[in-house]
Amino acid sequence: MILANLLLALAWVGLTGRVALDTLLMGAVLGRVVLVVLAKGGVLPRAEVGRLERAFALLADLLWQIVLANFRLAKDVLSIEHRMRPGVIRLPLTISTDSEILLLAAMINITPGSVALDVSKDRKIMYVHVMHITTPEEAKREIKQGFERRILDLRGEEAGVADAA
Repeated sequence: MILANLLLALAWVGLTGRVALDTLLMGAVLGRVVLVVLAKGGVLPRAEVGRLERAFALLADLLWQIVLANFRLAKDVLSIEHRMRPGVIRLPLTISTDSEILLLAAMINITPGSVALDVSKDRKIMYVHVMHITTPEEAKREIKQGFERRILDLRGEEAGVADAA
């Protein structure tokens, strides 16, 4: 479904003849509408449309987190006081597949102020450098209840990520 929506968005870009982010986003929105209409007409399974909606929610959350992190970073750069409290946390993972771990690492890396450093060989621990740590538990909770929960939602499972220890 995500691939279908991406293809519809690219088709929209091709039809308009204008390659730009706003055109691609408009194509994605129109593609979603088309897919929802097809699902309501019984052409597509509703479960796939729900998964597509969760993917859009993940993307929206990621973009919001990037905006917030950029504001925090700008505030730190412009401030006279040194407010950064960097550190490395050991993040236990609930997600398990390579694609889910890759997606989480990518989301962490494109959010300013955090970098996924490594994953244990058994894929149960991710080491993350965080620029602003109040406590390690708080940093773990933010990632697990934010990005990791959204990734689990894509899977269609309940996000059992309340335990950040």
